[in-house]
Amino acid sequence: MKVRVDQITDEVKRRVFTEPAEGINRRLTRGDVCDFRLLAPLSVDTTYYRAGDDLFFSGQIVGSFEGTCARCLEPFALGLDEKAQFVLVPAPSGAADRELSADDLALSFYEGEEIDLSPLFTEQAILTLPTRALCGEECRGLCPECGANRNHETCSCGEPEPDQRFAVLRNLRVERSS
Repeated sequence: MKVRVDQITDEVKRRVFTEPAEGINRRLTRGDVCDFRLLAPLSVDTTYYRAGDDLFFSGQIVGSFEGTCARCLEPFALGLDEKAQFVLVPAPSGAADRELSADDLALSFYEGEEIDLSPLFTEQAILTLPTRALCGEECRGLCPECGANRNHETCSCGEPEPDQRFAVLRNLRVERSS
């Protein structure tokens, strides 16, 4: 969704748009691996206004994702209903030739006559996803011996034998000095 910069005024305006799932799902896929998948278009409800040359955006992002658990490999649902806010400032001239300061890293820049809101809100949606896909913290995962899903069944494999190369470390005592 593009907005012309000259149409952004000091009066608060509102836009509602959807972001197609296909583009977001391509960004979420690394090779053959896809931890999360957007099930339907992402819905964005945003308000925006201008203060001087700075552009302020605030919005609500709603979507439905499906993840694949990293422990048990089962699919699970993950709803997204998050607020997003960002400020865009004009890109400084000669920005490619100068070194960025720590304050510059907290800003987003715009240039040209249009601003494409789609990548900004898509990035915010992706950043809300957990770094590790888990169906739940209590997930027991798969048995390393037989592959049984420990959340649904008990296997007879028992606990694996500890590595004998580390047996000497079992009796190691470390004293702490205060």
